[in-house]
Amino acid sequence: MSKPVKEFHRYLTGASNSHVSHEEYLKAPAVAFLKYTIEAKSSIDLCTRYFPKKQDGDYTKDSFDSLQHLITASLPTIMGHFETYQRYLFAGMFDMSVLLNNFDSGKFFKALSDKTNIDLDWVRLSAHRGIGATSIGTLLADSMSGWHDPERVNTYFAAYKLPYTVFGNDAQEKLKTLWQLRHSIVHTGGTLSRADAQKVNSLKSHGGEQIAFEKNFIFEVARKLHPIVKQATEGLGTAYKRNLLCGLDDAQLSSVDQFFEVKSSVSSWLR
Repeated sequence: MSKPVKEFHRYLTGASNSHVSHEEYLKAPAVAFLKYTIEAKSSIDLCTRYFPKKQDGDYTKDSFDSLQHLITASLPTIMGHFETYQRYLFAGMFDMSVLLNNFDSGKFFKALSDKTNIDLDWVRLSAHRGIGATSIGTLLADSMSGWHDPERVNTYFAAYKLPYTVFGNDAQEKLKTLWQLRHSIVHTGGTLSRADAQKVNSLKSHGGEQIAFEKNFIFEVARKLHPIVKQATEGLGTAYKRNLLCGLDDAQLSSVDQFFEVKSSVSSWLR
């Protein structure tokens, strides 16, 4: 007798304790994101060590094909977490703006509306009924588009009027490359079309190619995103703290410090 067929949603199960939660992103976005990059890197490392190999040390064809599929599939998930990092960093700064000197919400929303349409989804808003600790900043960030464009993201954070640019030129180029690869994996069946390749300087010579990566690609993605996240978070944090109100209590100051904290189990990548 065959087993009853389960619908897709019946395959959902509880996540292990190592999975990064949105609660972690609320408390310290950089810490949460960097934790996930290490998890992703370690997962691929495990595969590279234990997939079957031939006597000469090279992977078997099945191992090589499977490894490339897994590496390619990992990039969109990492970039999904990077988007979450950006949105929660932006959201938390808005939630804590009550602690800032001379924060003008009118000017803030005017600057923001010049760069993106802020269209609040009322159905999505209603899903938060009965939740006492809803982040207003998260609802705001969730209503904004353009998180896959580092130049636009810079303009969003610029609405806080802090003397710091989130992503410098080098970081922007790296992120544009990763976002375009992610787009091509998700939306064009893993082929980097010639039109899409022309959008990013680093990819112009790869138009028309099927996307596949070397075995150390995810390792390098995790490693190179560490300093980008460190510079963005700590730079914003330093500028933000300079504008805090006088007389804040220890609990308020501690929550701000925790929010802009940057740490990783691979601390050498933060240097």
